[in-house]
Amino acid sequence: MKLRLRNLFLATAGMAVLAGPVLAQNTIADYEPVTDEMLANPPAGEWPIYRRNYQGWGYSPLDAITPDNVSSLTLVWSRALESGSNEDTPLMHDGVIFIGTTNDVIQAIDAASGSLIWEHRRTLPDQSELNVIGQNKRSIALYDDKVYFMSQDNFVVALDAATGQVVWESDRGDSPDITNSNGPIVVQGVVIAGSSCQFAGRGCYATGHDAENGEELWRHNFIPGPGEPGDETWGGAPFESRWMTGSWGGYTYDPVTGLVYYGSTGAGPASETQRGSPGGSMAGTNTRFAVNPLTGDIVWQHQVLPRDNWDQECTYEGIIVDTPVNPNPNADGMLAVGNVSGETRRVVTGVPCKTGVAWTFDAATGEFLWAKETTEQNLIASIDTAGMVSVNEDVILEVVGQTYFMCPTFLGGRDWPPAAYSPETNAFYVPLNNWCTNISANEDEPTPADVYNTTDEQVIAPGHENVGRIDAISVETGDTLWSWETRNGLYAPVLATGGGLLFVGGMDRHFRAIDMASGTTVWETRLPSSVGGHPTSFEVDGRQMIAITSGGALVGAFAEGLDDSPDRVSGNNALFVFALPGN
Repeated sequence: MKLRLRNLFLATAGMAVLAGPVLAQNTIADYEPVTDEMLANPPAGEWPIYRRNYQGWGYSPLDAITPDNVSSLTLVWSRALESGSNEDTPLMHDGVIFIGTTNDVIQAIDAASGSLIWEHRRTLPDQSELNVIGQNKRSIALYDDKVYFMSQDNFVVALDAATGQVVWESDRGDSPDITNSNGPIVVQGVVIAGSSCQFAGRGCYATGHDAENGEELWRHNFIPGPGEPGDETWGGAPFESRWMTGSWGGYTYDPVTGLVYYGSTGAGPASETQRGSPGGSMAGTNTRFAVNPLTGDIVWQHQVLPRDNWDQECTYEGIIVDTPVNPNPNADGMLAVGNVSGETRRVVTGVPCKTGVAWTFDAATGEFLWAKETTEQNLIASIDTAGMVSVNEDVILEVVGQTYFMCPTFLGGRDWPPAAYSPETNAFYVPLNNWCTNISANEDEPTPADVYNTTDEQVIAPGHENVGRIDAISVETGDTLWSWETRNGLYAPVLATGGGLLFVGGMDRHFRAIDMASGTTVWETRLPSSVGGHPTSFEVDGRQMIAITSGGALVGAFAEGLDDSPDRVSGNNALFVFALPGN
């Protein structure tokens, strides 16, 4: 399956036309610089950062669109985007949409009319020479008077926000093995980003670069080398056989604790027998990190899945909120509760891994608070009151060539699309999938190009008829408030709004609004192709807008096994902007 995914990426990459930088057609007059305060507490009508605030909420306070009037939502304008994998986030600041698309095409678009202001088109090597994962450009970053993006060939690039012209670029090295798919954040003048190492015979890193000149300030390598702390946890595997551990999911930042939060992935190949690390917990893999953004120093860390044999990639966003902590030990799926007694805490919460297990930690100290299952899973046997994980020995891929039944599949559980949090409900809304698989480690000698070197047959989780779902989970108690399901796999980010709505796309080409209180669909429209981009909401001339990108390349791969699912269409990449009827 992993090889099929790679081939699909390569096939679609050829559709794009690569060219040199396009200089600004126009400029943005009197551009307002983006500050740290603006990113921590954005103006109500703007969406200036990946998930709208540093804390990763994916929430807009705009409330003009509600369950009562959303049925009147109408298209305001649309425009075509670059061909290729399309999981983009339309940022909006100062009346301008900034969007990074596949093949390193960055655009500034008038938010009112959809007219192009400027475009930057990076000159890239031939796609066959690059890590195809980097074709995704889930987000870019705005800070001060610049636009920042991570290039497919592993550069950090700063553009002038008013003109789109390059200010500086900094080579992080290791291309084409290393790339980035999620984009950077900028904190206190430091551009911070992770990296993806699929297909690489080495490990990855996070870096911090000076936002003014691109100088690398720090680097956090995830895989320990010989003699370094954690080396002893790799079961004797030689350093040159430690592959692919990266950190390509969403990064968040807490202005209160002053820490940046991110997570790392597992290692390849999947089977610890083939890795040569039997029994090794593999320090640095599937770990949640809290890091000083100025120095890269690790303040706390917690491994949420040791000994990964299943490509469970614990790299997804941690959502930062203030909340009472009263975990319900009897909540459906609750695995463990820490030593907490109802006090209010600042926490980092969410579902960090493909396992579908939700975790909550104290944001300042990393103290474990609670963890619970969402989707079907048989990889974690137990979690103790300190948050230490014991894996299920029965599904370790110990015997090469033997088939094991595991839940969830390497597609999740959950995958890259981020959850959303609403401060009005103190709940997060996470996209999930009821996917399991029959998996076996291939008997061929693995190489990095084989990624995890497994053969997988995807099946719907026992007891389920639908694959995709969204769960609403209380941050205070861990209770699941409701679940919404859809036939197809759900690989689309969620937007929450102050009007009590969730917006989410789908492989069936639908873009939907869901009532946040009840979990029922209250509006939907059909777009030309699969909807896997990030919905955002902002205000233009006093009118609330909902923006979404559609298109992409992974529809067939992620919906595999649902032969009766209708009308899965990829391509036709475009940006759509909706609003209630008005002038």
